[in-house]
Amino acid sequence: MNFTNFMMNKQRSLSANDGDYLNQTANQQNVDHKRKRIVWLDIAKGIGMIAVVCGHNMPDYVLHVRANRYWYDFLYWWHMPLLFLISGFFLKSINITDIQKVVAFFKKRVIPILRSYFIAGFFLIIAYKFIHNKSITYSLTYVIDLFYGGKTLRHYTTIFWYPETYILGIIGTTLIISVIRYKPLQLIIAAYFIYWTTSYTQLTTFKLFSVVTAPWDMDVAVLVMAYMLIGYNIFYFGQHYLTKWYVFLPSLAVVGWLFVQLKTQKLAFGLFMRSHQFSGYYQNVPFTHIQLALMVGVVPLLCSFVVFGLSRWLAYPLGFTQLFARIISSPVRFIAKLLSVTGKHTLIIMYLHKMVLDILNRSQLTGSFWVQVLVATAVPLIIGVVFKQFKTGQWQLNRLKIKQRGNNQ
Repeated sequence: MNFTNFMMNKQRSLSANDGDYLNQTANQQNVDHKRKRIVWLDIAKGIGMIAVVCGHNMPDYVLHVRANRYWYDFLYWWHMPLLFLISGFFLKSINITDIQKVVAFFKKRVIPILRSYFIAGFFLIIAYKFIHNKSITYSLTYVIDLFYGGKTLRHYTTIFWYPETYILGIIGTTLIISVIRYKPLQLIIAAYFIYWTTSYTQLTTFKLFSVVTAPWDMDVAVLVMAYMLIGYNIFYFGQHYLTKWYVFLPSLAVVGWLFVQLKTQKLAFGLFMRSHQFSGYYQNVPFTHIQLALMVGVVPLLCSFVVFGLSRWLAYPLGFTQLFARIISSPVRFIAKLLSVTGKHTLIIMYLHKMVLDILNRSQLTGSFWVQVLVATAVPLIIGVVFKQFKTGQWQLNRLKIKQRGNNQ
């Protein structure tokens, strides 16, 4: 009897310890997750996301007036390549012969994005039906488009090429860096991908609903993999140098010169990933294929270095501890925090901002470009923050239940 009581007490003690261990592990994982975040990178992603919203909200006098179009062309030089470059920073090679690790990779990196793709897609199709009074047949066709992807996606889901190519990009890039460990060869592959991507206008092999497009923008994903491979390698070799002045200032000088050439119409350079439009000339002389490929590969990288430098400068005051310094730098700190939070919620903003912009235009609540951009960014951001807080609350509640269960056993 004493032995039985002893074993029961021992089991109760072990169960309580298991609960404490689970709590400690969860806390440690949460701390480790916070440590891994790089604030200036979140700010850079936030800048890139706001640039995406701006690009999708350009007024007619910019889009259709040659003298004003330079702002539009300039944004598309870098905002999407920037996000793909940053995505490449944190990719890791895996042992592709280990099935468990491959499955873990898909569970962690692919399935969550795939799930959000279809959830957001179905929601936006339903929203578009009611906002624009479309028929059931039209909406069902829209659903087929969602599965096929590519340029068949229209209206609110045009931006869905981003999660499509992101998924294909991380799968392809992870495969490359896992099989080919020699990093110079990885960069050679990236250069070839850029060269191949800029060698044609459209893939005419694929066609659905009278739209010439590859399924899930597979051809665009090749360029995405190129940017991810470049991002993976520059972060591996020089993560501590990306925001240094001797990288930032030369990049700023070159980008500034290119921008002036674009504004004065000496330079014409278009880099539109989704529509697969790459073109350029300087002083009325068209680029050769090699020159165009170099521009597609180098210009987004230089622009990204500029964004990284600005992001690091914005993030610097967040480390101030003295009260006076915090008060003086409070405007910059406020902007930095907003951009950082925006950078942590890029996907939901990417999904929802076109719907919000459409509602604003149809309701004519405001004609201000910047107010529209602010609202189209803020509404999805608030939804994302609230949802994240809800998930955090659920996670903490589950931890509490585990602890109570351990104490009761």
